[in-house]
Amino acid sequence: MLSVLIPTYNYNAFALVNELHKQLLKSKVLFEIICFDDGSKSTLNQQNEKINALPFARFNALKDNVGRSAIRNQLSEEAVYSWLLFLDSDVLPVSPLFIHNYLKEIQYKTGAVFCGGIRYLASDENKKLLRYKYGIKFEEINVDKRNKRPYKFFFTSNFLISKALFNKIRFEEKLTKYGREDLLFSLTLKAKNFSVIHLENEVYHHGIDADTAFVFKTKQAMENISFLAGNNLILPKEGNLLKSVHYLSLFGVSSVVGILAPFFEKKAIKNASIFYLNCFKVSYLCSLKKAL
Repeated sequence: MLSVLIPTYNYNAFALVNELHKQLLKSKVLFEIICFDDGSKSTLNQQNEKINALPFARFNALKDNVGRSAIRNQLSEEAVYSWLLFLDSDVLPVSPLFIHNYLKEIQYKTGAVFCGGIRYLASDENKKLLRYKYGIKFEEINVDKRNKRPYKFFFTSNFLISKALFNKIRFEEKLTKYGREDLLFSLTLKAKNFSVIHLENEVYHHGIDADTAFVFKTKQAMENISFLAGNNLILPKEGNLLKSVHYLSLFGVSSVVGILAPFFEKKAIKNASIFYLNCFKVSYLCSLKKAL
């Protein structure tokens, strides 16, 4: 009935798989857990190999890096059951009833996508990090607010979808860099009028990047947005970022703003500042405007 699909890259996913395995056994539902490493060749895969010792669970390390979209599609192709639960490898369920909470929903609703949500641990170390600040502001959103704008708050880190519905959407494999594959997926769901239902069934996000790594990933995400817009996969004014670039272009200042990208990038890292990070996003997209 349920295939749990976990893409990973240079991360020990065993703690997550072990917790899910316990909950799934308790639920007495037919299940499988499939975890693929996306060609990281990490020594951490020695720990991930322990997944293969668990009944109905398996781990495989891909030889080559295929990207965040393609690996999710590959996982779906390996799945044998009718429901797919996608989880990032660096999360852990908040509730011991995490699996139960999802299963009770799909007994009655079959034509929707279910999103459980994200939380962050407020440790002293995390509070200093830009990734934590960003997550608290833009991702740790209560379920009522998420359901008011269901497509905006779709994240790939924790969602449940029927295999039949997933096969009508799939992830765009042209996106090989980090980030924003969730944006295109959610826009496609919206365009095809598939419902997104948000639940209070969160996971803790544990893999908090250092500031430099997070800003680098943000840069890759902006490159993906530029690619999507430039190839007409999303509208050129889709979302606040592209709208900002559009209006800056209308006023003839986008090239000047684009020159400031390195300045904002350094300030975002130095100050762990969301304000400077947002300025960097817009300015870097302006510098990529030829693709827009």
